[in-house]
Amino acid sequence: MKTKLPEGWEEVELGKIFEFQKKSKIKAGDGSKEGKYKFFTSSDKQTKFIDEYNQDGEYLIFATGGHAGIHYCNEKFATSTDCFIVKVDGAVLAKYVYYYLFSKIRLLEEGFKGAGLKHISKGYIQTMRISYPKNIETQKKIVSILEKAENAKELRKEADELSKDYLKSVFVDMFGDPIKNNKKYPSDKLVNICNLKSGGTPSRKEPKFFQGKIPWITTVSLGQKYISDKDAVEHITEEAIKKSATKIIPKNSIMVGVRVGVGKASINECEMCTNQDIASLVDIDKSMNVEFLLEVFRYYEKHFESQMRGATIKGITSGTLKELEIIKPPIELQNKFASIVKQVEQMKEHQKESKQELDNLFNALMQKAFKGELKC
Repeated sequence: MKTKLPEGWEEVELGKIFEFQKKSKIKAGDGSKEGKYKFFTSSDKQTKFIDEYNQDGEYLIFATGGHAGIHYCNEKFATSTDCFIVKVDGAVLAKYVYYYLFSKIRLLEEGFKGAGLKHISKGYIQTMRISYPKNIETQKKIVSILEKAENAKELRKEADELSKDYLKSVFVDMFGDPIKNNKKYPSDKLVNICNLKSGGTPSRKEPKFFQGKIPWITTVSLGQKYISDKDAVEHITEEAIKKSATKIIPKNSIMVGVRVGVGKASINECEMCTNQDIASLVDIDKSMNVEFLLEVFRYYEKHFESQMRGATIKGITSGTLKELEIIKPPIELQNKFASIVKQVEQMKEHQKESKQELDNLFNALMQKAFKGELKC
């Protein structure tokens, strides 16, 4: 049954208001963390930049390979080959269309077809329908309300980043650069500070191995400060552990990515197992605070890039890890830093709640806006 449109609204196929532009020939790999212009790829997040642009003006950008993603840009920018670039007819504001489709991202996701890496077709997008108020001023008011809600979300993200920067700043003030050891603390090789345990993957030929209750993680879970049962990729059985190279890692150990996700590290809050791409620091000496040691590994992450070994999958060896020189400031100072970390983590939990509230508000506003229920 067709939904009745609000008074003064119209519905149209996107193909009627979209003008598709010439596709780019730039490869996604040509982008980098720095550059003059925004660089859009098949990712649903814009994180790359480039020094040359291929578009200038107000456009919508659709990610076409892998998963749904839509972006709005009104400046000079560039895209990779896996993007559609669209100019929107003046009867509907481009930013309005962006928010509308962002609220219907699942419909875009349903358009991705094919074996292997799925793609969305131009034809699928053209047949999608959009409802909008014919009054351009009403469109502008809807866009303005959603922009304010989105800006509030961005401010929340900035606050989250400031929390991370604050901890880095505190660490440097207290300990200096842990790799250069410019504060001349005593140091020791990692092999003398803890034991290393490798992981493994139980046989996929035995489905029952993955029907247990013991959390088993890959590097996908690493990077956040703490990981627990909820972060596990899968759960395995005790038999799976006995018949594979994976091992039980005691809680409050440090797990480090050594192949895929090299250098990503986290503290486990419960016993768990890992795959072969993770090395775990266990039986950590009492002269070291685990929170402090984790932060040291955050500094080593870039250092690991130059230490990568391997043919097809780059990585670092257990030998490289064992030889790492780790600074050993007084334990009282390490504990003081850990106390600050705890305070910041508590603050971040409050921020997380605030972020969820803002996300809920933004989503609710979008739903109301495109049903004509938003008071403008």
